[in-house]
Amino acid sequence: MRVTSLGSGSGGNALLVEAGPLRRTKLLVDAGLPIRVLSERLRQARIHPMQLSGVLLTHEHSDHVIGLPGLLKQCAPAVLSAPGTLAAMERLPLWDEPEMEKLSISESTIAYAVALKRGLQEKLLHPLPVGACSVIDDIEVLPFPVSHDAAEPCGYLLSAGGWHVGVVIDSGEVTPSMLDAMRHADLLILESNHDQDRLLRGPYPYYLKQRILSATGHLSNDQAAEAVLRTWRADSLRWLWLSHLSRTNNTPRLALKSMVTRLDAAKANLSQIHISVLPPGMGRVWDSTQLWHEPSLWEWGG
Repeated sequence: MRVTSLGSGSGGNALLVEAGPLRRTKLLVDAGLPIRVLSERLRQARIHPMQLSGVLLTHEHSDHVIGLPGLLKQCAPAVLSAPGTLAAMERLPLWDEPEMEKLSISESTIAYAVALKRGLQEKLLHPLPVGACSVIDDIEVLPFPVSHDAAEPCGYLLSAGGWHVGVVIDSGEVTPSMLDAMRHADLLILESNHDQDRLLRGPYPYYLKQRILSATGHLSNDQAAEAVLRTWRADSLRWLWLSHLSRTNNTPRLALKSMVTRLDAAKANLSQIHISVLPPGMGRVWDSTQLWHEPSLWEWGG
C-alpha cells in the first residue's frame, strides 16, 4: 500500500491511497481541497484524476468535500460513503446552482452539479454500510462510526496485501468502534486538532469553542494520545500521522510534544512508533513496499 497526504487541516483534507499490482487501485479519502489545488497535488503525486477508482468521504463538511463537484466534472469517479452522508450531500448548497454562483464556481461545474442533482447521482453515489466490509478492486474498506456533528460520519480501516491503514480525522471523542479499528492499523492517521488550553485562551467565540470541545467536535492532543495508548501494540511497529491540526489552536510542535510526553510517561517504548505531523500542504508518503529497503524504519528495541 502507498498513502500520500495531499492536505490536512481546517483548510482542507485529502488522502491518496494506492494498492495492488503496479498500484492500480487508487482511492481518495475525502476531496476537501479546491479543485485546482486538488488536481495539482494529484499531479505532484503523478496521478491523473481519470485513474481514480473512487472517492471515499468521511462526512459532508466542506473541508472534506469542496473539491468534489470539480472532480466529478473531470472524471466522474464513484463516490462512496455512509448512506447518511450521501443523503446529506444531496441537500448541500454545494449542489445548488444559486449557492454555487455565490461561491464563484465555474458555469461548467454548476451545470454538471445540476445534472448530478437531477439523476446522475444514482450512478455515481454508492452507499457503504457502516460496520460492513466492502472490496473496491484491491482494497478492502471497513467504515466505522465516529462522533462528529455530521449526518453519518465515519472513519475507515483500509486493508491490502496484509497491511492496514486507519483513518480517524474528525471525532469529538474516542469511541469503542474507533478503538477496535485503530488496533489493527499499521499506519494510523489520527486527528490531533487542538491544544485545549490554547483553544480556551484563544480568539474563537464561545459557541465555537464549545462545539470543538463537545463529544461531536474534534479530538484534542491529549485525547489523541489517550487513543494511541489504549491501542498500543507492544509486539510490533506502528507509523502514526497526526492530522487535522488547527492553525489557530495548535502547532505541529505542540501536537508532537503532547503525544511523545504522554507515551513516555506511560513507559511506552517510543522506538516502536514513527510519529509525524501532517502539514496543510503536500505531506508525508508511506509506502509499505519501500519499508523493506529502509532499515531505519524497522529499527526498534528495548
